[in-house]
Amino acid sequence: MSYYQQQPQQPMYYGSQYSGCLKIILYLLSFFIPLVGVIIGLVFMSRPDPESKQMGQTCLILGVISIFLSCCLGTIFGIGPFLILPFLDSGFYY
Repeated sequence: MSYYQQQPQQPMYYGSQYSGCLKIILYLLSFFIPLVGVIIGLVFMSRPDPESKQMGQTCLILGVISIFLSCCLGTIFGIGPFLILPFLDSGFYY
């Protein structure tokens, strides 16, 4: 007599679980508050359904892009003016 272990069945998902409005809000939050985007991305990527995984991946990517852009713009506007100022000719000589 042999016993077969059955794998638990994966739940079937039909249609969209999340409204378009919720997705847009989460995407905007992910872009404008990068830490929230990374957290939302990791939470949704850990869920079993493909729609949640896709939404989590998008939130995570938007959060990482936002962090990268913040670093780039911070460097350009934070240090950039001090690198350019000595080379500007203001026309005023003392």
